[in-house]
Amino acid sequence: MIYDLFFKDSFGELQSMGHGGRGFQEIWFSLLGFKVYASPSQGDLEYFHFEIPGQACEVISWEILQGLDDVLRSNYGEHYHYSRLDFAFDELPFTPQDVEQAIRDGKVRSLAKRKTMAVKQSPFEIKENGEIGTYTVYFGSRQSERMIRVYDRRGFTRLELELKAKRADLIAKQIFRESEVSEAFEIVMSHLRDYVNFDAPWWTEFVSGIGRAWAIVSTPREIKEASIITWLTQQVGPSLSVIHDLNPDFTKTLIASGRVKRKKAKKYKLLLDAKRQDQENQKGKQE
Repeated sequence: MIYDLFFKDSFGELQSMGHGGRGFQEIWFSLLGFKVYASPSQGDLEYFHFEIPGQACEVISWEILQGLDDVLRSNYGEHYHYSRLDFAFDELPFTPQDVEQAIRDGKVRSLAKRKTMAVKQSPFEIKENGEIGTYTVYFGSRQSERMIRVYDRRGFTRLELELKAKRADLIAKQIFRESEVSEAFEIVMSHLRDYVNFDAPWWTEFVSGIGRAWAIVSTPREIKEASIITWLTQQVGPSLSVIHDLNPDFTKTLIASGRVKRKKAKKYKLLLDAKRQDQENQKGKQE
């Protein structure tokens, strides 16, 4: 019911993998690796598990998350909890080294003790923007409900506020009960500043900023289709062009053979079904 209500329109019908795993007798899947584990192998308690990869999470709108929280709150009251929440602030006007130096100089007010600071430097790790060398600063105890990490592995500076247990539950429910996603920035910022504040111009600039728009620009079907096209272009295109020039009829034979073989691969059926559904929805809007 939860999948059909919140995720089916985006990720399509669930398909059985035909086997179980991870303590469940059944595994169902849809686009972008969305999986539902059902029918536990041990015990009499009936429960299920959703596994949503990061790429799939990125196309789930704020309204869907908010609606899911509303259903949980309405039906389960105090019997549902958030155990972990990570909130990331990106493109920040400072570096991990700035944070490290401020902590060393005592220009920080925090519930965390300075001895909990840890630094990880990887001089030969390649950042996502191609630059060499990454730097990460951790501040706070991993055993506590709060800690931060600041790193540049993605090519820009990201600050993550890691929240666990009661603190995660408190803040997650506070975020989801707001009417606008833009308000999430201010909510989490207030909790971040309760935990840590730096006496530095770059921190003042950061805390005076605005939140992201959380806009969704692609559907799961479009992302998967683009992935296949990229792979074909880069890995298959050159070889296929040679074979086509040598034997033009082979291309037609290859495609015909592919249509037969793909019937055994459920992931391709999901993609085609999603494409047809998109076309039907578009036709309905035009009518």
